[in-house]
Amino acid sequence: MITTKLRKASSSSDADDATDSHDSFEAYVLKKKRKKLWWVAVPLIVISSAALVWAVWFSSIFAIDQVRAVSTDGGILADAQVAEVIRTAALIQGEPIAWVDAGGAAQAVANLSWVDSVEVRRGWPNEVVIAVKPREAVARVVVQGTNFAVDTSGVVFDLPTADAAVLKGLPRVNAQGDALIAAIQVYQSLPESIRTKVAAMDASSRDGVELTLRSGSTVRWGSSDEPEFKSQVLEALLTRRAEIYDVSAPELPTTTNEKGPKKS
Repeated sequence: MITTKLRKASSSSDADDATDSHDSFEAYVLKKKRKKLWWVAVPLIVISSAALVWAVWFSSIFAIDQVRAVSTDGGILADAQVAEVIRTAALIQGEPIAWVDAGGAAQAVANLSWVDSVEVRRGWPNEVVIAVKPREAVARVVVQGTNFAVDTSGVVFDLPTADAAVLKGLPRVNAQGDALIAAIQVYQSLPESIRTKVAAMDASSRDGVELTLRSGSTVRWGSSDEPEFKSQVLEALLTRRAEIYDVSAPELPTTTNEKGPKKS
């Protein structure tokens, strides 16, 4: 009986060894296959990466073939403005788009006096878009016989020659520095009913803003404080004809050389 049991135990052990050997062989074969795949995959990855780098950085596949300048405020840039932006950005046709110095191009365009803000965008694969926000001309100043535009912040800027016609009809400002800024602040605060009557603005200081109306009358406005109150008082005074309307102290407004009520 003892001998029989030993034989049975031996037979079970042989079966286990056979199973282990089979598993080990399969693991060995799988390892060899993985190793072969790895040796194939690595060169493919390297070659693909190199091809991608070459295509992006050195080939004409992703080269600049178009540069566009657009307005970000929903308007349309004048042809002269588009040409000036593209010329100033100095982007090279045929240069890989990845080489574009977007920051440098944006800074160059931002230095144009009529540009308020700018962003240079890559439009893969072959386009660069320069998005510009132009300054809004609300008035004009005259320097040595030449008109320059003034924006809503009191910044003086030049317009391309072909677009200078927009300055016609804008009120003229005779002021500099802080006084100029104050004059523009006053003009911007006026209601449309009064703003359309303004032909010119003069300011000797921040507290000395005067308006010249298209009728030839003068409005002594004073500082840019209390714009709503002063506008209400002025609208009431404008129902009468006068040479000077003074609302610099709106609680005590005055008129000079009053000629009676306006004809309806």
